Amino acid sequence: MGWGDDFSRRVLVSVDANGYGGPDSRRRYPVQERLSRILDAAAARAGLDRRRWHRHCGGDRELAVLPASEPEHIAVDAYVRELTMGLTDHNYDLMEGARIRVRMAVHHGVAIPATNGFAGQGVAVVTRLVDCEPARNALLAAPGASLVVVVSGQVFAETVARRHTTLSPRGFRKVPVRDGGDAWLYVPGFDVHRLDLSGGQFLSLTRPAPARASSDW
Repeated sequence: MGWGDDFSRRVLVSVDANGYGGPDSRRRYPVQERLSRILDAAAARAGLDRRRWHRHCGGDRELAVLPASEPEHIAVDAYVRELTMGLTDHNYDLMEGARIRVRMAVHHGVAIPATNGFAGQGVAVVTRLVDCEPARNALLAAPGASLVVVVSGQVFAETVARRHTTLSPRGFRKVPVRDGGDAWLYVPGFDVHRLDLSGGQFLSLTRPAPARASSDW
């Protein structure tokens, strides 16, 4: 599938498996393979076709530029829901060190084909989002969470806040991102407003709600 207008605005999705950046390639390869299968299955259940996405993979990270036919609200809503369930199912009987825990960022911006992947302001933004400190600290604060989602201010304002998804805007928390700007953090199954994003622990003693029972969906 061609790009059409190289400078068109696209939905950008970046995912990164937490804690698998070490040198042990024997451990990393199975994680990459399993994560890819989980992402494929979640997208298919959500009605998205990852075979048509422009994807650049590096280690346990993937940057995807979605075609115009893949709606933003589905990427933010159904895809997040299905990915949460897929990761939760995969991690259910595993020891903590073997679980796959993922940070995911969504933005809508300019992406340009480049020699080694993609370039453009949109790519820079979604990369900052997936790497932001609040997202990393959220996984520390909620050790039972399999997925942390960060959406840009634009995606929140135009898609979530306008109720184009089944997600409650109250389920998101505004967080600062380095190099300016704000983003919105969402942790499926957890009250994101009670997370200590300084690198501490979850403040509630209650367990997270099952994925399908979350009131934010």
